[in-house]
Amino acid sequence: DLSAVEHSTTASKNGGPVFAFVEGALITALREGHWILLDEINLAPAETLERLGGILESENGSIVLSERGDGVPIPRHPRFRLFGAMNPA
Repeated sequence: DLSAVEHSTTASKNGGPVFAFVEGALITALREGHWILLDEINLAPAETLERLGGILESENGSIVLSERGDGVPIPRHPRFRLFGAMNPA
C-alpha cells in the first residue's frame, strides 16, 4: 500500500528517508487468490523463475520473501492461478 509508505516517510525520527518493503501484484494475487499473467516470462532472469518454483511445486506451495527480512513463508491461496506468456524469439 503506497499510502502507508508515503506516511512512514514523514514519520522518520531523524528527518531522513525511511525505506519500507512494499509487496507487489504477484504477492497480492498469491495471498488473495487472484489470477495473474506474467507476460514475456521467457525474458525473466533465471533467478526470478527459480523463485516462482516454490509457488508452483505443489498445492501447498509458498514463497519466502528474503527481501522482507523476516523469513516467513507466504502460502498460496487455493484459488491463485499463474499464467505465463511468451513471444517467440
